[in-house]
Amino acid sequence: MKKWFVNLNIRSKFLYCFVGITITFLLVIAILLYSVAANMILDQTIEQSQETIRELSLNIDHYFNLVQNSFEYIASNNNVQAELTSTDPFRSDGKEVFSYFSIPGQIRRLLLQMYSSVYMNDINLYGYNGASYVLQNGYSDIVYDEAEIESYAKEGNGKCVFYNDEEETGHIHVAKLIKDSLTMEPIGILQASIKVSYLDKMTEKVKLATNGKIILLDNNRQAIINDLGVDTIDLESYVKENSGAFIYTTEEGKYWCVYQVSSTTHFILIGLIPVSYIHQGLKDFQRITAMVIVIGIIVCFMLSKKLAKLIVEPIEKTSVAMRQFADGDFTIRLPEGRTDEIGNMNTVFNHTIVQVETLLKKVVGAEAISKDMEFKALQAQINPHFLYNVLDTINWMARKKGEENICHMVTAISNLMRGSISNKKSMVSLKEEMNYVRDYIYIQETRYKDRFNTYFYMEEKLNEFQIPKMTIQTLVENAIVHGVENATWECELTISIEKREDRAFILIKDTGVGIEPEKLKNLMEKGDEEEKTAERTHTNLGLYAVKQRLNYVYNGQAQIEIVSELGKGTEIRILLPLGEMKEGDITWN
Repeated sequence: MKKWFVNLNIRSKFLYCFVGITITFLLVIAILLYSVAANMILDQTIEQSQETIRELSLNIDHYFNLVQNSFEYIASNNNVQAELTSTDPFRSDGKEVFSYFSIPGQIRRLLLQMYSSVYMNDINLYGYNGASYVLQNGYSDIVYDEAEIESYAKEGNGKCVFYNDEEETGHIHVAKLIKDSLTMEPIGILQASIKVSYLDKMTEKVKLATNGKIILLDNNRQAIINDLGVDTIDLESYVKENSGAFIYTTEEGKYWCVYQVSSTTHFILIGLIPVSYIHQGLKDFQRITAMVIVIGIIVCFMLSKKLAKLIVEPIEKTSVAMRQFADGDFTIRLPEGRTDEIGNMNTVFNHTIVQVETLLKKVVGAEAISKDMEFKALQAQINPHFLYNVLDTINWMARKKGEENICHMVTAISNLMRGSISNKKSMVSLKEEMNYVRDYIYIQETRYKDRFNTYFYMEEKLNEFQIPKMTIQTLVENAIVHGVENATWECELTISIEKREDRAFILIKDTGVGIEPEKLKNLMEKGDEEEKTAERTHTNLGLYAVKQRLNYVYNGQAQIEIVSELGKGTEIRILLPLGEMKEGDITWN
């Protein structure tokens, strides 16, 4: 039977399967409709109940936020801060008569402003220095556990903590640790008792459904409001997120429960809707089910042949197109007018052909580019080596003729080229950098003869400190180009590197012509450089670029300052932290 079915064409398979599915459909349609109806009613009921519980939770949160804001206002009051840090605190039992302008009198009025007998039983202020203020409406039989209050207050660490005691006094307690506004050290505790009866009045106005109930749990999962009337409420295993729904079973029956966790107190507000209430709306759907079964028998057989044609023919066309594509025909396309799965499949097929064709073109182009890049890379490697060989040849010829100055000049040029071109490291030690600087200055001293004298100073313990390559050389070049070159007198160039506390201090100083303020601003802020001329050439890396690079490498901790005065010279001062380089941008030796 299995082999026979497998060998059938798709059209026959579809017809046989459709008949079997139709019979199965008629058997399960009643269950499906009932399930759909039940889910619709359930979803609607839960959604409405969740919205109701959410609004009630927001109202309760608003209520607790008022208490919290009042506590914040009292704790930050200057008189309260002064009283709780006083060496002569006031101790009250709630019955004293205060002077209007005294600090105790002002604190008493402040507590009265925040106190409301509608929802508060009492409010108390305690100081670690012994200060005590008690405010309550009439006689209160609540006995407070001071250790428990202090424990909850410290748990909040300055925030209000709401908790429900185990004595079932009909109150919710709130405690706040008061800290010194200057030292942030704990100096006292503000505590109040809130009437649960006030919350009962808020929940009495909320109607979830017939026989619906509301439960409010504290942080310890103890009931504050309990319409369910049971002794214990084991709901902790159901509450996993800030809101949701679950089924809870009691002796009275099953309930759908929707809950909302308070963002202020983290109390859990739960609404319970009887499952029997939801099932009352399903009777109409039972009659509809019978009608759907009869209509389904007629429609299913009428549509079977039509659907077979609509589904099988596009699949056959797709099969033919895939064979042509496999044979290398990239011009084949399938119609894309349909919006069902067949249409989506045709769109994907056509898009795939375009992508494959484009990819083949890219592969061919990439191969050509790769060959061109390999050639340029090889050429880039050959050119520097060719220049080094030429310079070595010139050096050998000059040494053979005894021209030591030419030998030194060629060696210096070669060293500078190797440092700037062949050395791939972005960071070098100060010792390496100063070698580049000495080679560069030797070339310039030879060029300018006796126009300037150079003085070097560097502490040996900074030899291995890493800086961006060609940093000091660039600044020295700027000093010569902008300061020494145009001077008509003999100049001095000083390069000093020393350690100052936890920083490296670099000084490049010249006694040249100085730099005009506007030109100096351009060099520092815009990175503008003078254009190269036949008589003047230097690196295209300006002071602005050096400053930006140092700030990046040293995490913004590098400091660079330039002081210049026309006719007297220029100083460049740099402070670099000895341990603030960016990880990955340094090569340590």
